[in-house]
Amino acid sequence: MKTNNKITGRNIAAIIITLTIVCSMLGCLGGDKPSEQKPTTPWVAPERPYVKLVDTSQMKLGVPSDATITIFNNGNEIVTKEKIVMTATAVKMDDWKVNLGMKSMSAEEKTETYTLEFDEQIESGESCALCAEFNLPAKVETKIGKVSIAGTYHVVIKVYANNVQIGEKIMDVHLT
Repeated sequence: MKTNNKITGRNIAAIIITLTIVCSMLGCLGGDKPSEQKPTTPWVAPERPYVKLVDTSQMKLGVPSDATITIFNNGNEIVTKEKIVMTATAVKMDDWKVNLGMKSMSAEEKTETYTLEFDEQIESGESCALCAEFNLPAKVETKIGKVSIAGTYHVVIKVYANNVQIGEKIMDVHLT
């Protein structure tokens, strides 16, 4: 009887060892269940609609031209009203005489603001290109006569969707 107990004890030990190895290889032992695992990165709330692209490559002085602003609605509401406020401040003119004359000008005198409003319907998950049309003069009248306004401008573009600011782009644009 003792012999059978020893063999049975060895068999039980072998079975326990085998089950332990198999379970650890299959993930039965140790670690959390998939439903109990903690995420590796924190949860982030969905963003509001945002400005996806601003293309000013088609803007020219002296001819009707446009800038395209593309916004993407990754919010959960439909965007029905959009507004673009574009502020351009002259930084450096191509004509050195005009640059010299600008030194005596205030920041307000060197700045122009344009406001454009749209009524596009942008569904959640969709993009929309808004075209801002401009007819910027090639020359303007000053105290010394007509001068070219070709040069570099510091531009701030604020975009609003449903009366909430959704983005702002700041860039320098060279107009010719």
